[in-house]
Amino acid sequence: MDNIYDYIIIGAGSAGCVVANRLVESKAGTVLVLEAGEKDSSVFHTIPATVIKVFQQKSWPYMTTPQKHCNDREMILAQGKVLGGGSSVNGMIYCRGQRHDYDLWASEWGCDQWSYQDVLPFFKKAENNESLGDEFHGQSGILPVSENRFRHPLTLACIRAAQEMGMKYVNDINGWDQDGVGFYQTTTKNGERASTSKTYLKAVIDHPNITVVTEALVHQVEIDGNTATGVTFSIKDGAASTVKARKEIIVSAGAIGSPKVLMLSGIGPKAHLESIGIQCKHDLPVGDNFHDHLHMSVNATVTTNNSLIGNDKGLKAIKHGLQWYFTRSGLLTSNILEGGGFIDTSNAGRPDVQFHFLPVLDNFDNTPGEKAAAEEHGLTIKVGHIQPKARGTIRLKSSDPKEFPIVDPNFLGTQEDIDANIRAVQAGLKLLKQPALKAVVKEVIEPANIDVDDIQGIDKWMRQNIKTVYHPVGSCKMGNSASDSVTDQNLKVHGLNNLRVIDCSICPQVPSGNTNAIAIMIGERGSHFILNKTA
Repeated sequence: MDNIYDYIIIGAGSAGCVVANRLVESKAGTVLVLEAGEKDSSVFHTIPATVIKVFQQKSWPYMTTPQKHCNDREMILAQGKVLGGGSSVNGMIYCRGQRHDYDLWASEWGCDQWSYQDVLPFFKKAENNESLGDEFHGQSGILPVSENRFRHPLTLACIRAAQEMGMKYVNDINGWDQDGVGFYQTTTKNGERASTSKTYLKAVIDHPNITVVTEALVHQVEIDGNTATGVTFSIKDGAASTVKARKEIIVSAGAIGSPKVLMLSGIGPKAHLESIGIQCKHDLPVGDNFHDHLHMSVNATVTTNNSLIGNDKGLKAIKHGLQWYFTRSGLLTSNILEGGGFIDTSNAGRPDVQFHFLPVLDNFDNTPGEKAAAEEHGLTIKVGHIQPKARGTIRLKSSDPKEFPIVDPNFLGTQEDIDANIRAVQAGLKLLKQPALKAVVKEVIEPANIDVDDIQGIDKWMRQNIKTVYHPVGSCKMGNSASDSVTDQNLKVHGLNNLRVIDCSICPQVPSGNTNAIAIMIGERGSHFILNKTA
């Protein structure tokens, strides 16, 4: 490994792998990629349906502080810690949010260079869509976007029920109008997960201009005056070393990791940094504006005895494994979260609640100590509000880079969020009452014995059962002023040379849906800014 590179990228996640690819392919110079996690060499990173195994094993086990609006519960907020980051451990849903989200970035948040028409070309540039070819989609990008071949009967029943409830069937949630129900497209190809590591990074990994170092913990970005000059890091608890950057340092460590790196480097809220003994080199609101999507699992047992429970054990597991290994078909090609929808529960003119349908009772991401789902056949409708208003913070515990930051999302911190999530639960309960689901549902067990109109009962259940969908954003918000944002609209850190943040931490407001496609778009757009020398 050299001691100087043109570019240093901190984090080989969904965005970081995109940036690495574009810099190498454009012959922009030498690139060093520092990833805290391991390589994604396990077969579980390739089989879509093993998402549960890789998510639990290859993530930063972040926990929130006790959430005062959620019965003082501490909650899991895990984030990918492996090459490919979230794209190597997530549910593979390809969702961009709504066009309104980006137009509101422009009109309400001052990011007038980030309207829908500004970001659409970068979504299309990334995308290689196997079935959609209209003006909203690309077919020549690096990221495969595919139809889900495996469609479980319980997912089909949920989709029929949503139509019986009045939702329209849609083939494309990423077009002009997101409203409706259908099957999610996924970042998969030929029955395999297509993470940014398996696509963007793999395409350039053998190029002489790129060096990828795994198990590399970043201690800080080195700042000389107003210029970022290098990165200090250690490998596998070894001695710290510093490498220099001739051109730029790109922080792509995610909505928890990126503010941590900046604050360790002396970039952040002055009073906070000084309180833990870090000299503030640049006073910026790093770690503010942190927010996330939440969801609850509305669970019902079923009479059909055909859910996914037990399919990962014994002869069934062997059968599925052999089918996938030899034909890349069958259950293991499923992302499990096969279907879903978006519904307007507030008559605002655009959806404010998202559904995810699971053909199994969901319990894989419960916080330790919380009750597990019943060990019987059932289905889950994940429901949640997708335009949260509450804001929280990321702060450091100490100046030790090995310590996890203090994560306080302030979940349900506004009445709007409370009301919207109650409406989300009501929508899920209404869905279970439709003919297609009434025909197979035995009993609603979460929330048990609570009527759809029992606002107080739903509110009480919600506070005990709500949890993240793992879509944290916003903690290095972009904007036009150093007083209320961390980066400018070209993703350069305010007041510093040669330093950008390129990941979902720059989002002023989380878009309405799953965030992986958004991180990849930000990676594409951030690369464009670097390569076009955007100041």
